[in-house]
Amino acid sequence: WTGGEDSVISELINKGYRVIFSNHDAWYLDCGYSSWVGEGNNWCSPYKGWQLAYDNNPRQIYRDQGGSADKEDLILGGEAAMWSEQVDGAAVMHKLWPRLSALAERLWSDPTHTWKQAEIRMVSHREDLVARGISADALQPLWCNQNEGLCYVSKA
Repeated sequence: WTGGEDSVISELINKGYRVIFSNHDAWYLDCGYSSWVGEGNNWCSPYKGWQLAYDNNPRQIYRDQGGSADKEDLILGGEAAMWSEQVDGAAVMHKLWPRLSALAERLWSDPTHTWKQAEIRMVSHREDLVARGISADALQPLWCNQNEGLCYVSKA
C-alpha cells in the first residue's frame, strides 16, 4: 500500500502496530504493463522482476529507517498484490510465477544473501514449475537453459 522508503512503516511499528508488508515498489506484481486507461504505462511501473521481490526485505527496510530489533516481531510477514484491472484467467499464472516463489523464499527463510546467490536455484525451480504444468514466466533465454552455467551472474 506504500513504498518501501515510506517513513509510515517505522512509525506504525514503533507505535506498536503489527504490519504486513505489501509495498508497491517490489511486491505489486501487476506493475510494468501498459495503462488500462489512456496511454503509457500503469501508475506503478516499471515491471517488478523476481530479483526485486527476493531482495525486498521487510526487516531490513525497518532497520534502514532506524527501527530497533526488539520491535521486528511486529512485522508479521508480507503479501504480493495482483490487481485485476490488467489480468485475467489466461494471464494470471505467468504473471505470478515464479516471482511468487522468490517472495515466498524471502518471507519463509529471510535469507541474508541477495538474489544473485539464489539465481541458479530460481531458474531450476521455474523449470520444475513448467514441468508440473504451471505456466511460469521465463527467467532467462532458452539458450541459457541449454547451456547451463554460462548466463548466471553468480555461480554461488
